Amino acid sequence: MAQRFKAADLPFADEDALDLLLGLTGLSRSDYVMNGLQTMRVGQFDLVNKASERRLAGEPVDRILGWREFYGRRFAIDKVLSPRGDTEVLLLAALSAVEDIPNPTLIDLGTGSGALAISLLCERPEAAALATDRDADALNTARRNGETHEVMSRLNLLQSDWFNAVPNTTVDAILSNPPYITTTAMAALDREVLAHDPDGALHGGEDGLDPYRILIPGARHYLRPSGWLGVEIGFDQGKAVSELFRTAGYRDIRLIHDPAGLDRVVCGRL
Repeated sequence: MAQRFKAADLPFADEDALDLLLGLTGLSRSDYVMNGLQTMRVGQFDLVNKASERRLAGEPVDRILGWREFYGRRFAIDKVLSPRGDTEVLLLAALSAVEDIPNPTLIDLGTGSGALAISLLCERPEAAALATDRDADALNTARRNGETHEVMSRLNLLQSDWFNAVPNTTVDAILSNPPYITTTAMAALDREVLAHDPDGALHGGEDGLDPYRILIPGARHYLRPSGWLGVEIGFDQGKAVSELFRTAGYRDIRLIHDPAGLDRVVCGRL
């Protein structure tokens, strides 16, 4: 499989081949190193071959598998944005923001797969969260993931376009990974992204900042005193989004970089 991927000039041929093999067969890396393909069942060879054809046709590995790992847990990704490792920077910032708060309450806006809210609830077993999305299909996926990770007793799901349907309440923290790709950048996205991630989860308007113009001032009405807001951003949006925080009256504004040193999260408090 890896040789076929290399011949097709796939950039991560070895990694894609191994991820597909392990994900489809249930083999562990140690099983594969020790025994190779000897423990595979007959039907699994056909499954792997069909997956190889899908990968060669341009379908991403996570879409073929139907799940993506985020912060050490698997999340179904039916019809939603596949959670990226970069978004773990926002999760860690949120966990830090509420670490000294007993029984913290949170809102995750534009939840998609639910990866952020569910991961946070898994890490803080006494926390509660409201997760919103304007897409009913996304909420169905988030519910499926919430049931898988056994947090539905503490997770409320609500169909809402940002704050439009959010009830009058206050919480300790709000977080969001909104669409932030500019119109120009959308046209240059890799075809695998354009073909398999929903446009509504990617495009943030002409300059990529339209969602922040709603989220940042809007969050003030739902945060308790000293409440925390954190948002994921594009690699070159730190200055612009930080200014939106300042204009809306937040304090303790921080720009957090990802492991590659790029702008990734802006956060602040009331």
